[in-house]
Amino acid sequence: MAGESAVPSSELSSLHKLQSIRTLIRPRLSHDIHDYILEGISKTLEGYHVISVIKTGGGKTTYFSGFMILLQELEKQPANHPLKSSCPRLQSIPKDPLTIIVYPTKGLEEEMASTFNSLGIPSLAINEDTLRAGRNRGNDLWAQLALPHLRCLLLSPEQLSSKAFNTALSNRQIYSRIIALNVDEIHLILSWGAPGFRLCFRDVGNVLMRLPRSATLTGVTATLPAGVETRQLTAILGLKPGSFVFTRRSNQRPELQLIFRTLRHGLQGWSFPDLEWILDHQ
Repeated sequence: MAGESAVPSSELSSLHKLQSIRTLIRPRLSHDIHDYILEGISKTLEGYHVISVIKTGGGKTTYFSGFMILLQELEKQPANHPLKSSCPRLQSIPKDPLTIIVYPTKGLEEEMASTFNSLGIPSLAINEDTLRAGRNRGNDLWAQLALPHLRCLLLSPEQLSSKAFNTALSNRQIYSRIIALNVDEIHLILSWGAPGFRLCFRDVGNVLMRLPRSATLTGVTATLPAGVETRQLTAILGLKPGSFVFTRRSNQRPELQLIFRTLRHGLQGWSFPDLEWILDHQ
């Protein structure tokens, strides 16, 4: 959109490149891929940061999984594959690349780790709960970052400022493998990241600055107003004009509707007859 996209439309990827990306990714997914997601993956491949505003259910997760799958599939291709020859960034992609993804809730983080693993992307979720469970099993989850097969590290925002994460970044072998920092519900950096709540959300920009220069940021959300909020977010992240792509699609959900019902019973106790209609419609 005007005033929000830092890359001119004349530089958009060719249809041939997008088709090549789709050909490599599609067999690994249970669904087809929207063209705008292919465009975002292509820009990430070129080394641009990407922020995308799309509706819930619009395929935001595929921005993350699609890029990781693409790198896995490109490893299997010959050196003269069209994408390899047309994308200089691929020459700097390290062996055993590692992507970091920040999720706002522990439940979502662990659910997505399971999803990525089911897609053949070796993933590890680290938050206070998984760390505690690991310790109870005598398992140090942070030590698993050194495993070369790991492709995705999912973190809660609180872990970004942890001593263990800082130690991991100081490990040259781990640090050199990091190629991307992704953020789900990136608009929460502005709201939940406010002082007095979860200020750790504001660490995303600082972490990005500490990663290898070639590392890219991809942030997705369905809730980021145009104008002031968008400018505030890019400033917090330290994104400079020309270094990122911003896309905004409609987040309207015409299939959804608001239904108002009067509660005729109290909310105390264990029985909620006013909500039974929800179960009846499942």
